[in-house]
Amino acid sequence: MNTPINTTILAFLLALEELDTPLNEEEKKALAEIADQLDVQPKAWESFTQPLLLNMIADNESLNQRYQTYKSKLDSLETIPSELLPTVTEIEQVKDGATLANTKGFKHQSEATGYNQQINNVVIVISRSEQPEETVKKLSFTEKLKQLLG
Repeated sequence: MNTPINTTILAFLLALEELDTPLNEEEKKALAEIADQLDVQPKAWESFTQPLLLNMIADNESLNQRYQTYKSKLDSLETIPSELLPTVTEIEQVKDGATLANTKGFKHQSEATGYNQQINNVVIVISRSEQPEETVKKLSFTEKLKQLLG
């Protein structure tokens, strides 16, 4: 089964995984806000959360270059095989291994069931970790995506 893809989030995760320098505190705060928004208002992705993410990416030259490369490759795909998506187990392993920052009272509200929720949960867990650029490296699905992209 193939699934339509959100190229913005996937390109961000792939770019973050390859980032050479750690994110600064301002970028980590922006990611934490993005995580909070995805968690409590996932339907506000296009109107509010995506622009926050894109601004954070644009402000980091190294991240932006990698993001643009992956975004163009992902945009050329129409769908992605669902077996390349993160599993509930993989998300839980990353969540358990990450030291999560203060989440401002927001509790994780839903299990990873559908494609969008799976990807949102990955971004939430990574964005709330103390070292997002290291936490994303614990995901195996990103390597599978890179192989698909060539």
